[in-house]
Amino acid sequence: MASTFSVRFVVRWAVMCLAWAVTCEARVQALSTTLVPSCPTQCICLSQSQVVCNSATLRGVPSALSSSVMQLSLSRADLRVLRSDAFAHLRQLRRLSLDACNLTRIRPFAFRGLPRLNELYIQHTPLTTVDAFAFAALQNISSIVLTHNRIAQIEGYAFAGTNFIKLISLRNNPIKRILAHAFSGLNDVSQIEFPSGIRSIEAQAFAGLEGVGILELAYMDLPALLPDTFYGLTRVGRLALRESDLGIIKLGAFEGLRHVDTLEMCNNKIDGIEELSLIQNNSVHTFKLTGNHMLETPELIVLEVENIVIRGNHLPCECGRDPLANPLALTPDFANENLCISPLKVRGRSLASAAGAACRGEGGGSARARAAAGASPAGHALAPRLAFTLASFTFLANS
Repeated sequence: MASTFSVRFVVRWAVMCLAWAVTCEARVQALSTTLVPSCPTQCICLSQSQVVCNSATLRGVPSALSSSVMQLSLSRADLRVLRSDAFAHLRQLRRLSLDACNLTRIRPFAFRGLPRLNELYIQHTPLTTVDAFAFAALQNISSIVLTHNRIAQIEGYAFAGTNFIKLISLRNNPIKRILAHAFSGLNDVSQIEFPSGIRSIEAQAFAGLEGVGILELAYMDLPALLPDTFYGLTRVGRLALRESDLGIIKLGAFEGLRHVDTLEMCNNKIDGIEELSLIQNNSVHTFKLTGNHMLETPELIVLEVENIVIRGNHLPCECGRDPLANPLALTPDFANENLCISPLKVRGRSLASAAGAACRGEGGGSARARAAAGASPAGHALAPRLAFTLASFTFLANS
């Protein structure tokens, strides 16, 4: 009797355990389905917060992604157009990579609704234009990397309302022209990196850019630095124009520039300077003009700047002109620290050592130098003409 009771008890206990296990498993499955959505078929979910969707067959941003995703890669996906608010369902997103996808257009406010986005990478895509407001309203992002694309144009207000960025990199793009207001509404960015080969900077191209640590423009090929090029640009740590052909620096090129710690112009070719004016309203602390090649003597220089460095520049050495009469002679060692670019016979010599050499008949030199030295081209031309006239009279007299 006791044996029969024990068997029944064991069987009943086993059945109850099995039922409990089945019930628990069903509840766990239901709970996991509720809390952890299934991974999209074209993605690999490394965790609830890290997802990789590097599939060439992916045509859009997956809508089934968990709202807890923090790192998302859509590299090599076939994303041709990013619509407005394309990632608004991923508010926890911190890092987004769109490298090597077929991106050709970014609609205004495409990244709106991402208050925690910190890093954005769009590289090696066929993107040609950055539309107005494409990167607008990004509040906590630290870097926007747009290198190795086909970007040729940045429209006005492309970054409007975006603040506190460490880096915007545009290197290795075929940008030829910077349009007016391209960076308006962008505040407190540590550094903007531009590509080489820029051929035109429109007036007020940087208007509305308030607070930039480093703004460096290098390897440009400009016909001129136009009036109001830097109008409206305020609170700059370092503005550098280097290794470029700046053409003619026009009247008012730096007008409207405000609060600059250091303005550098180094190793440029400058055809001429109509005016280089930095007045007290510009609030430039340090101005550095070094290593430039100037084909003509500047016409007007006004530098109301606390610290001035003018060194290693190659300037025209005009015969009979005191080097200290140059409008750039604003530093104590100007004549010793700057060099002659012309005439040829004094090229490379310091202004001080070449003073007067162009007038001493050391061979060559320009016609202007010879004239300034007192030589008379008209007198030289008259001698052979007079000899020919006398010979003519002698011939007639003997015939």
